[in-house]
Amino acid sequence: MAIDSVRLLTNSAAQLWRGLSHFSSIEFLTASDCFDDWIGTAAPAVALDRAEEQSLRRDYRRLIMLIDEIETLVRSRSRAIDLVRTRIAEQTR
Repeated sequence: MAIDSVRLLTNSAAQLWRGLSHFSSIEFLTASDCFDDWIGTAAPAVALDRAEEQSLRRDYRRLIMLIDEIETLVRSRSRAIDLVRTRIAEQTR
């Protein structure tokens, strides 16, 4: 039995996205250059305490790293994001 790395990575990315989705769409998140740009634009009025911000930073960084790994496997950034978006849609049904 072979391990489906892309599926495992997209499942993990979709799970991380659930926590981050309260602030913006996945397209906006992946278009941001860094966490500060993303959170400043996505939720400028939201006051986060230090622990919440650190948790969001960690999840943001992990999600971006997962998307990068998926991109490496499928050789396309847009395809990687489409796969994550599809997995998110499947999990919300």
